[in-house]
Parts: sequence; C-alpha cells; structure tokens
Amino acid sequence: MKPTSNKNFSSRSPLSLLLVGALLPLAAQAHMTWLLPNAAQVSGKEPVVTVDAAISEDLFVFERALKLETLRITGPAGVNVEPDNRSAARHRESFDLKLVKDGTYRISHTSQSVLASYQQGGETKRFRGTPEAFAKEVPAQVELLGLARTFNRHQTFVSKEEPGTLSFSPEGQGMELIPLGPVTDLSDGDNTRFRLLLDGKPLPDATLRLLREGNRYRYKMGEVTVKSDAKGEFGITWAEPGRYWLGANHGERPTNPAPAASATAGMPTGMAGGTRDKPLQRASLSATFEVRPK
Repeated sequence: MKPTSNKNFSSRSPLSLLLVGALLPLAAQAHMTWLLPNAAQVSGKEPVVTVDAAISEDLFVFERALKLETLRITGPAGVNVEPDNRSAARHRESFDLKLVKDGTYRISHTSQSVLASYQQGGETKRFRGTPEAFAKEVPAQVELLGLARTFNRHQTFVSKEEPGTLSFSPEGQGMELIPLGPVTDLSDGDNTRFRLLLDGKPLPDATLRLLREGNRYRYKMGEVTVKSDAKGEFGITWAEPGRYWLGANHGERPTNPAPAASATAGMPTGMAGGTRDKPLQRASLSATFEVRPK
C-alpha cells in the first residue's frame, strides 16, 4: 500500500500493528492500488490517453488518490516519455500521455516507504514515511525495535495502432512484470504470458491475484490466482471482457509480538525484526489490463 504522509508520533502499540496494513498478504488486504488508462489501445495521428491513479476497496471505483511520486514512461524502442497535464484531486491523481510513435508504452509508478518502531525517552515510538524522512526525523542513536522497507510498483500498458514487438528492459528494483506478448490488444479467450521479476531477476513460485472490475456490484469477487514457474513465468487466459487488476506481494513478514509478560517486566513489546543495517524487505506489485469482446 502507498505510505501516508510522514509521521513521527508516540504510541505504545508495537510495530507489528503498524505493519498490518502494508505487509499482510494481498489476500487479506481490503484495498487495491492501481493506474487505469481510459483506453489501452488507441489510434490517430497523436492520440492522448488519460491515466488515473487511485486506491480503493471496490476495484476501479475512485475512493482515495494515489499520490504519484515517481513516474517512468517507456515508449517504443525504449525511449522515455514525459506525461502532461498532471492534476491532483481528493479521489484521484491523473495525467495525460501523448502517443506520438506507434507501438506499446509501459507506464510505471514506484514509491518507497519505511515502517519502524523505536525506543526514545522511555517511550515506544512509531514511524511511517519515506526513507528520506526517516533519515532526517529518527535519530541514528535511538534503539530500533524493528525496521521494514517496502518498494511498491504499479504498472499499466497502452498502445498506439499496432502493439508492435515488445522488448522492455527490466527497471531493476522491486517487483515488475515483463510481458512476453501483446498486452493491449486483448480479447476474451486470449492467453498472455508474463515474466515476473524481483530486483531484475526471475521470481519463481510466486502467487498473484487476478480480479475483474465490477466487484462492487456482485457478491462473489471472482478472484483467480496464478503462480509463476521456475523461470518466473506464468500465463493468464482472459475469460471474459472487462478491465482487470493483477497484484502480488513478496518479502519478509514481521515476527510475532513479544509476550505480554515482557511488557510487565519493563521490556519493549513488538520486536518485529529488522535492523538499520538489515531491515525487513517487502515488495508489492499491481498491473491493469483491458480486455475487449471478440
């Protein structure tokens, strides 16, 4: 999940409670984070695609804006492209992308966060914010009870005219998807292959969730899970038209809190693991796709 604004505040709650929202497996999370273009496949001389960014419990229903920190847009032949008309509102952030060249464009948004618990002045304090804010606001000499770092990536793809040959290079940090075939000109019944990477290397035996839009209007989520093979590859058969969200988490989880007896003995609770030199590492990924009827 996207970190909230930087905060450094006093609390007796252990780090393990703070980590729940950001570090639980995706199956247990109520909210999803996503980038959503108004169309995945467009045509024309210089068409413009508008991309919305939000966090929501009901998929693709605007509930809370995703603050766009680091955008990287890779066009055909690996050329970097800049977004236009960036805007921020309560329920979404948005930008326009002019597609000048034919082919497929990869849109990536990344963010990093630090979650920590530490002892200072006889109190247990918590921190949640950016790595830069952590270095500035948490003194280096304090006793850390636990430290976790997360790297979040959100991806989507759009094409002008024919998708063309896809040859995206890995961005090299956190989790990411490398399409092994077209991902914008999709129809129900098509099968698409992907390679899942972690820090630029194939990630085997990872579980991903696939969810189609419209969960707000049905009792069953209709969720499907897929698993990467020994090469980090997996396939998805698009069962029906609609817009889809694909997500995954990977990394270490905090250990169980210390027993209550420790607190009565004056010992700190919530020893969640992770140190300044060796923090717990966690990565999350989401990607969106559009599937049209045949």
